[in-house]
Amino acid sequence: MTATMKAFVMHGIGEVGIIDKPIPRSGPNDAILRTTAALICTSDTHTVAGAIGPRTDLTLGHEAVGVVHELGQAVAATGMFRVGQRVAVNAITPCYACDNCQRGYPS
Repeated sequence: MTATMKAFVMHGIGEVGIIDKPIPRSGPNDAILRTTAALICTSDTHTVAGAIGPRTDLTLGHEAVGVVHELGQAVAATGMFRVGQRVAVNAITPCYACDNCQRGYPS
């Protein structure tokens, strides 16, 4: 298996491209996905326009679908996910504490 992946990145303010990046390794609370499709959104366009200042080779596209590639030990122990499982990445990170999250509506 290859040790790199293709990534759509911000090279600098107003400049984007595709580069090879190392495939990340999971920490105990992480899941690494092999992205099969991803979108950029308004926050990405603002970022490229300079909203968070200059960045070099910042990976863009946080709304994605893919396949679980690797699970961290704590994530694997939950039994909720397995390597090879197809998943969708929500653009909103739930707090799991508010009323909506507690009722099962985390997004």
